[in-house]
Amino acid sequence: YWTTAVTAGGAPTAFAYNAQRNGALQGATGATDNGVTALYSARVQFDPADNPFFWLRFVAPAAVTGFSFEIGFSDAKTDEALPAVTDVDTPTVANGVTDVGCVHMDTDQTLTTAALVADGTTGAAAKTDLVNRAGTAWTPAVNAIIDVIIGVRPNLTYCWIWDGLAPVGVMQAVAQGPDTAVLVAPYAIFRTRDTTSKTINLLKAVVAAEENR
Repeated sequence: YWTTAVTAGGAPTAFAYNAQRNGALQGATGATDNGVTALYSARVQFDPADNPFFWLRFVAPAAVTGFSFEIGFSDAKTDEALPAVTDVDTPTVANGVTDVGCVHMDTDQTLTTAALVADGTTGAAAKTDLVNRAGTAWTPAVNAIIDVIIGVRPNLTYCWIWDGLAPVGVMQAVAQGPDTAVLVAPYAIFRTRDTTSKTINLLKAVVAAEENR
């Protein structure tokens, strides 16, 4: 079901089985600025009308400075090793994508903390900055187990996040997302934004949707 992608140059490592406790898929961005390791489904099969969701559990890298990640659903990208969101400050979607809902963080942007970003064939791209229960902007803790559950409905995207097994805020949402009948697929992209390689361990990747037939 899952396919891997990496950027050319800089020796990124594609996700592959790693024999650690309980097992994991491990990948690395490589030590060249903008190097990416990604996991995605080539089966673009989920209709937002069926309320699909994606649960990804991963271990954050040893450095979360000079780091970017994007986890969510989108229609097929031109390059699956690149994100759908090219600007989080003024939400902008590119890379061949028209419909997307994702959690996006990029320390090269003005907003260096995480946001929920979405766009659909209908309407304009929009975002919600993600905060914890104290209202503080969220960045993954170093080496922590991070759980991201992201779901899409027609022109709606929502998520729950846990950091180190502690909840980050409550369910957070943005009133935008893929349109009904625009099929989308889950994906996760991890990118270094400096010359330090980021190693990512994926512990769980679960996708489900309603069976409306």
